[in-house]
Amino acid sequence: MRIKQCYKSYQECYKILERRRFQDERMKMHFESGVRMGIGAFNLMISMLPPRILRLLEFVGFTGDKASGLADLEVSSNLHNGLRAPLASIILMSYHAYISQVLGNGDGNINFASSILKPCLEQFPKGALFLLFAARIQEVNGQLDEVSASRGRGRGAAGARSLRTVHRLAELVAPSAPSLLLADDVVFRVSVPSSARANLRRFKCEWLFAMKYAEVLSRESSWSKSTYLYLKGIFMLMSEDQSAAMTEHVVAIFTKVPELKVRVAGKSLPIEKFAIRRVQRFFAQGNRLTLPALEVIYIWNGFAIIYKSAPLAEPILQLIEAKVAEVSGDGQSKTQADDLGLCLLLKAMCLVCRRDSAGAEACLRELVSMEKRLVEDKHLVPYAVAEMGFLALRDGKPREAQSHLEAALNNYKGYQLESRLHFRLHAALEELKRQKDPAKTAGQSAAGRP
Repeated sequence: MRIKQCYKSYQECYKILERRRFQDERMKMHFESGVRMGIGAFNLMISMLPPRILRLLEFVGFTGDKASGLADLEVSSNLHNGLRAPLASIILMSYHAYISQVLGNGDGNINFASSILKPCLEQFPKGALFLLFAARIQEVNGQLDEVSASRGRGRGAAGARSLRTVHRLAELVAPSAPSLLLADDVVFRVSVPSSARANLRRFKCEWLFAMKYAEVLSRESSWSKSTYLYLKGIFMLMSEDQSAAMTEHVVAIFTKVPELKVRVAGKSLPIEKFAIRRVQRFFAQGNRLTLPALEVIYIWNGFAIIYKSAPLAEPILQLIEAKVAEVSGDGQSKTQADDLGLCLLLKAMCLVCRRDSAGAEACLRELVSMEKRLVEDKHLVPYAVAEMGFLALRDGKPREAQSHLEAALNNYKGYQLESRLHFRLHAALEELKRQKDPAKTAGQSAAGRP
């Protein structure tokens, strides 16, 4: 109810902004920056929800229009001296650099985010948040050599203020969202920054580097200690060190994962449910998982970032192909088809990053054909169908894309991480609508305003 009251208050303020003649232009600027920031944030947030949730919210009085929300946030951000302009800039950069990369299909406007960031850094040159965004934008653009420098400046800026939370935000590029951790300290650590020829040994050694950051998050972040412990464990599983002592350490970590799960508004976090199921499978399979760190990178849409820098996919592809050969020879495992299906999905993503659409589609179709053989990982099939839709959309085949996307949305129910996939499907279907009739889509923007 409070959220609805807040939304209605912003609507009333928007009407005041349109009708009142302000005597003090400075006061109007501050008022407008706040109103447009609030209305824009609501429109943007609501518009990203899956259609079934969106219809329910519209029934109780909410409206959500992405174009309108982004437009209002941009106006607020451009009021550089406005009271809420920096916050509007942060929301816009969060959307383009983070949210659209994780819950969308990597379709954020990074150049626009860079243009917003520039005046923010001029005004707050030591602002840890803005240095964080600078690092993130460089990551998404594949500018690997510059990332560490920006992140290091963020650490220094935050440390100077002795603010632990902001310090970790800048240091880890992820205080409360493991996707950011994955993008920085996993995805980009698998490469040799100065060379396109990343070797497998260096790639595998970097998992321990990623584990260090997951360990810090498990200690200091309150978002989901269960998830961060799972990340720590799977990074250790991916390392070269497979000694008995290392396995014993992983077992001790995974034992704690179910104990630390949390409930938000009476419900468990989907990613925690997934982590707990994977831990259970780890023990059931004799302390073994198949490419768990790469699986989590995929879940958090990390391959959308790797796509921007194709050489990053090479060491990952080598690792997957080696695992395919290993899994294919393991006829005793009851989850052999599940493990092979995961390998095919990850291999398809690497081939997409290499711009090999035909090879990627072949892997995805092979995975879909294995549907009846899958024992536990039923979610692999709708994800594979969705990826065929995303691939067709990227390749300029709208009819084929729509067919696959609607099939993934309507033909599969009750699988793991269903809501996460629905966010991506919703974003892709919205993109298809824009491509079919851009004029009509633009004309609907006014509907998001009071």
